Amino acid sequence: MAASAILACKNLSKSYGENFHLTVLNDISFSVNEAERIAIVGKSGSGKSTFLQLLAGLMPVDSGEVHWLINQELVNIQQLKEDKVTRIRNQFLGFVFQFHHLLPEFDALENVMLPMLIAKKSKEEAKEKAFELLNRVGLSGRISHYPSQLS
Repeated sequence: MAASAILACKNLSKSYGENFHLTVLNDISFSVNEAERIAIVGKSGSGKSTFLQLLAGLMPVDSGEVHWLINQELVNIQQLKEDKVTRIRNQFLGFVFQFHHLLPEFDALENVMLPMLIAKKSKEEAKEKAFELLNRVGLSGRISHYPSQLS
């Protein structure tokens, strides 16, 4: 894997089903470099969400490896304890879900602040960082909009 990678996977595979076998991802190797922007596109049911969940350590892989850049080193997250993966994910990974993963009673700013508040950041620090992140993705003008008002 490239030395400048911040996220990488090697020979990643995932299947579903006990009574049937559906291979969703088969032998995927992929990396993302620092400051690189990527898009994962494909038709419905092609495995995009599964791929992202595997990269985020939200579901177990059938085979292969997922690596995150931690302290200047690519680390295989399958070799870490779940609580460490959870802590790292909370501190360093961000998700913008397309559907129902935002809390409907909170506006965009509050939804983005929530993981930082859970991580025991001050309300002021969380608000400042959330605004910065929403600005980076072009949503600074929509901070007071609720999930039902966002696309």
